[in-house]
This record gives sequence, structure tokens and C-alpha cells, in this order.
Amino acid sequence: MKRSAAIVLAALLGLAFSSTPASAHPAGAEHYPDLQTLKPSEIRITQSCSVVFFGCKKQLRFSNIIGNYGHGPLEMRPQNNFGSARTKAYQRIYSHDAAGTRYFVREVPVGDFAFHTAHAHWHFEGFANYSLVTANASDNAITGIKKRSSQKTTFCVIDTNLLSSTLEHAGPQTYTRCGQTDWTGLTVGWGDRYGWNLAGQEMDLNGVGDGYYWLVSTADFQRRLTETNETNNCAAAKIEIRGTSVFDRGQKIPC
Repeated sequence: MKRSAAIVLAALLGLAFSSTPASAHPAGAEHYPDLQTLKPSEIRITQSCSVVFFGCKKQLRFSNIIGNYGHGPLEMRPQNNFGSARTKAYQRIYSHDAAGTRYFVREVPVGDFAFHTAHAHWHFEGFANYSLVTANASDNAITGIKKRSSQKTTFCVIDTNLLSSTLEHAGPQTYTRCGQTDWTGLTVGWGDRYGWNLAGQEMDLNGVGDGYYWLVSTADFQRRLTETNETNNCAAAKIEIRGTSVFDRGQKIPC
């Protein structure tokens, strides 16, 4: 399913997610987003063989959602520098007055946007990271050896899935495009979903043996963004790999 179709479907249906709602926030205080990663889902192994490349490509594929459960939106403004061919990203921070009206407070530089050729739109760099870490059947600690790390850390950050409409500052779907001049982000109560079949939603499993692993997803792993809480950005699925089959064996949120 294309992401544009997924946005419409999510807006109509919404998704349930168990999370701690943001507490009441006083007027005049700065409102920060709170990024929380859902457990990776729709996990599968794909394998393709080619006589041209003299072998088979074995990949772990999965879907990933990052939601905003904070007091304010994650909003990022692009600033294009055509001389350097770079587009700077600025996070915009808001508050509200006694009447509940939102107003802009300040903005801070948080990195860059870059054109993503495979997705044909602009991505915010360093938004999330995926890794595969060794585990065992009984231990719930993510202390194993990192076997793989994702090459894709850039994301078109937009509202695709309604996660909660009951948060204090939850709002309607706002960020839906990620062109070079589009403001992107996550409205309070919304999440950004990347499906298992999209480019970048895979890890190379060639050389990775059977056994138990943690599939770990971490939002804002470089801590560039201003948030209410940096300790809940990670979620992990414990999986068991057997040949070309994979089994979901639990989760750890946050991790």
C-alpha cells in the first residue's frame, strides 16, 4: 500500500495504542512532543535468488510506527540553501494562552532534510534507527551483540495513523506532505507508519544464524529533537529466526 493511501485509511480507521497520556499543561509553558515507538510489527523474512548475482538475498522486513504523545506537535520547518544543495531543519515550539489558543514561541536547528531517491520525496535525517541484537529465550534484557544496523535512518515525518484522540492537545491530521518546502512533523496523538514493503524497511540476514534476537527501533536516536521524555523512544520485538521463518516471541517497551 502506498503511503498516501495509508494516510487516508488511517485517518478513517485510527489505531489503538496503550500509552501514558500527557498530564495537564499550564498556559505559557513550552509544549514539547514526546516520541514513542510502537513495537515493530508485520515481521517477516523474504528471500530472492538471482543467477546474475550468484546467490540469494535474505532479508528481515517489518513495519514501524513512531507516535507523538507529548504536549505539543513535532513541527519542522525546512530552510533551503540552494548554494549548498542542503535543506536545514528547524523544530518549531509552541505554547498556549489562558484561553487555550496556541501560539509560536521559538525554533531551534535540529539537522537537515535530504531528498530520498527511492521514495521520491524529502526525508528528515537521523529520525530513527533499527538494529538486530542477539537475545535468548528467557532473558528480557537487551544486552546482546548487535548483528545488524539499518542503513535507513531518514524519514518523511507525517501524520499517517491516528493513535489517540484523548490526549490534552490532540489535534486533527496536519502534516501530510514532505516536499522540499513542506513543513513536516507529528500532531499530538498521531503516528508515522512505514510499512514492511517500503524501501529501507529491511535488514540483510545473510550470515545471520538461527536463534533469538531483539529487533530494536529507536526514535530520535541522536537526540536532536526537543522532547518531554528521551527515555521512552525505544521499542523492541523479540523474534526467533528459523531458516526463512520468523516468530514473534514478545516485546519490550520502552527498552
